[in-house]
Amino acid sequence: MRSVLLIVVQVLLFLSVVHISKAQVFKAVVTDENGKFLPFATALAQDSGYGTTANDVGEFSLKIKEGTKHIWVSHVGYQKQEVTLENYNLSETHIIQLIPDKLGLNEVVVSGQLQARSLRNSPVKVEVFRAGFLNDFSQGSGNLMESISMINGIQENVACGVCYTNEISINGLEGAYTSLLINGIPIYGNLATVYGLNSIPTDMMEKVEVVRGPGSTLYGSEAMAGVINIITPHAKENTLSLNSSFSQLGEWKGNLIAQHGKKKWKSFSGMHWDMANQFVDQNGDLFSDVVLRDRFSAFNFSENESKQFSIGGKYYFEDRRNGVLEYVKDKNYKQLRGSDQIYGESIYTHRWELFGDKRFVNSPFRLQFSASQHWQDSYYGDTFYEAEQHQAFANFIYEHELGNHNLLSGFSQRVTYYDDNSAATENVSGNQADVQIIPGVFIQDEWKINKDWKALSGARLDYYNRHGLIFSPRLNIQYQLTEWTNFRFNSGTGFRIVNLFTEDHAFVSGQRELLIEEDLNPERSFNVGLGFQHVYTFGNQQGSIEIDGFYTYFTNKIIPDYETPGFIIYQNSEAYAYTRGLSANINHQVGANLYLNLGAQWQNARQAETNVDGKLEEMPIIYSRDWSAVGSLEYNFPLDIKLNYSLNWNGPTAMPDIYEVNALGEIVSTRANLSPSFAQHNLKFRKEFKRVEVFVGVRNLFDNVQEISPLGGTQDETVALGFGEYFDTAYNYGNLLGRNFFLGFDWSIY
Repeated sequence: MRSVLLIVVQVLLFLSVVHISKAQVFKAVVTDENGKFLPFATALAQDSGYGTTANDVGEFSLKIKEGTKHIWVSHVGYQKQEVTLENYNLSETHIIQLIPDKLGLNEVVVSGQLQARSLRNSPVKVEVFRAGFLNDFSQGSGNLMESISMINGIQENVACGVCYTNEISINGLEGAYTSLLINGIPIYGNLATVYGLNSIPTDMMEKVEVVRGPGSTLYGSEAMAGVINIITPHAKENTLSLNSSFSQLGEWKGNLIAQHGKKKWKSFSGMHWDMANQFVDQNGDLFSDVVLRDRFSAFNFSENESKQFSIGGKYYFEDRRNGVLEYVKDKNYKQLRGSDQIYGESIYTHRWELFGDKRFVNSPFRLQFSASQHWQDSYYGDTFYEAEQHQAFANFIYEHELGNHNLLSGFSQRVTYYDDNSAATENVSGNQADVQIIPGVFIQDEWKINKDWKALSGARLDYYNRHGLIFSPRLNIQYQLTEWTNFRFNSGTGFRIVNLFTEDHAFVSGQRELLIEEDLNPERSFNVGLGFQHVYTFGNQQGSIEIDGFYTYFTNKIIPDYETPGFIIYQNSEAYAYTRGLSANINHQVGANLYLNLGAQWQNARQAETNVDGKLEEMPIIYSRDWSAVGSLEYNFPLDIKLNYSLNWNGPTAMPDIYEVNALGEIVSTRANLSPSFAQHNLKFRKEFKRVEVFVGVRNLFDNVQEISPLGGTQDETVALGFGEYFDTAYNYGNLLGRNFFLGFDWSIY
């Protein structure tokens, strides 16, 4: 018996040795197209299931079975590459060069459903734009607002032609309808959407995720048009970098970035500045066409992977001013703030933010939290406006898989404190701060029906201390026709409560007075959308074609009325409003040398109003565009020289009523309620050296500027300029700045 066991053991040992002898090893170093190491790339032999991860200099050794013909090598932000082993000598170490994935086909997204999903497999369509892509086409050292109009169907609307407050418009809806998140966490309240969006430099972003359509089920109010989610960077190694840019109009921007990634705690820290102090008046309206500013922010994002905990924070300060030359020269505004003879606008902003995410080890529970404070001290002419907003948010999430169902549920608590010195917080007893306490519960079910069909359903119930219970359901369906072709259907409801300062900036900038005719009820909306996406590849080329249609119907829409001279009247619409449209986008990439993007959107945003005959009449929603188009091209020349070209083309835009007056201050005409179309072309050349990239470019290449000043009512000679009864700053539809050259550098210090 003992001899039999000995023979069996010897046979097993022999077979294992034979098996091991048949196993081979493929060794390689993974780099980008410029030879830079790609740390922690992955390699996988699909037939055997063997896989490995490269080290911090891109090296890996992958065990493979005899007969294995192909392996896949991949890295985030790059195209997955198939390696045919018969072309390689396994006794040598090889170099695998990956091509940047400009299309983002392998991106992992979280915005659509609060869970990590690959871009192609998410029932909710999420558009992803990496910060590197946005920076490649920017003036350099920019911020979110300067890059957002690169995205098809998303616009930057400028509400004031003096202080240049701006907002993000999705599908023709004002900025107050868009929820802005950091790492999936709501943090930007209504006051911050007016001045805080310029505080997000592209260097504190890894990527931007965009979801169109109501997101109220997951994110609550202010998500009726869509969600923009800023994903912060993850430190990978110890580095220090500096970038800066300068323009002919006196703008100086820059970032100092430090990464620390060797210990348990990894951190990404930075400082950003954006300064402009040169008075520029190209249209001759006696006001600067460049908003003058001193803008600074400092930020840090830290994470501990073993504890599954991340925390981040940011502080932001801005001194923004503009007006006539006498107001801003030699920083006279510091003494002239509030003057009723020399017009100018001066806004001091302080803001801090804190946000984090904690996953409990070996537990389905997760906690998200955020807190922020936004304080503003401002003068608009002789009108003093002071406001502060405190916001705290917590989201407790439970995730659970049950067969083909992936369940996500939880409860949230949002507390918002808002106070200002305007009519927005007045009542019969005087000023009263607005405090909103909003608890909510939500549930979501992602159901993989079969290999082709997937459904995502969800519902949310919030309680508002002023408006009671509000219910928000959603439904998303994805049909995967082939691996690279899919259709998506989405529907849902949205709601939004009124915050008057973000409704319209014109009641403090200009000479209009605010009039609220009734207690304003929350707006409600219903949205449906249908999308098609196809990804194609041939040779070393790949691309995608996307077509999307959308329709949103509103009740109780809060519509500012500009038709009464000298007033803005707020009230709920007695009828309805809607926005509908169709967008198309094509991306095409040829190897690592050429990338093209073209997109266009047609939209029809209308609100119904009762005319003098008592009949409903549809009118355009203010600042909505009839159509828009974007385009971008990147080409890599020899000697590491890159060309970036971008186009932003906007069709006619619905404008508010702006009055022209004579020298006595009497109304003589009203400006057109529909602006002409305009286009902006930008060009940028970049040259890479060992540690430094230098760039030079021009914005508004063909010097296309808005033909008329954004300021109205300036002909009144009975009062000082800017203080006339019909002075208005809201007629801004295009470029005020002509051709603007810039140059800069990006230096990896170590």
